[in-house]
Amino acid sequence: MIRPEFRKTLLDQQTAVVVLWGFFAVSILLYIVIAHFVLAARGAPLGPAAARATRWIIWALVLVDAVYLLWWRRRRLTRAALADSAKTKILRALEEHRTPREREAALVVSTYVTRKVVGFAIIEAIAVYGLMAGLIGGFLEDQYLLSALSLVLLGVEFPTKSALETLVADIEAGTWP
Repeated sequence: MIRPEFRKTLLDQQTAVVVLWGFFAVSILLYIVIAHFVLAARGAPLGPAAARATRWIIWALVLVDAVYLLWWRRRRLTRAALADSAKTKILRALEEHRTPREREAALVVSTYVTRKVVGFAIIEAIAVYGLMAGLIGGFLEDQYLLSALSLVLLGVEFPTKSALETLVADIEAGTWP
């Protein structure tokens, strides 16, 4: 059994993750504004040959990050991966667990939150590559495309309340994993 007040604390972690998600989303929009104003003021710093080479490198890094994100989701965000959370440190807000079931819930929710934030950071890297494409090579169209891709991926990774509620309910019911 999970105490109602501890259950509320567990579910409140969704709000924290949504706030972090919002910071990641806003920063992507900020990157677009930064590149737009910097390029308007001074133009791209690289010559055409160096800019093309940089563009290829950036797109290769985007491909690596996209593949890594897929691997990350399949390897780290499944129910089985979340259940194997013995190596995860419990978030400070969840240290008030009293029973083994509450401890398990705290571990799973801590793992979920941590891994969601890592996923956001991987997605954010794609937007940063777009910023570099805009600032270094002057490829604003690449930046817009990579920023849009990042925003779409963040939309896919949005931390829904129902996902966390399902995790907690399954732990509480003893049907976890």
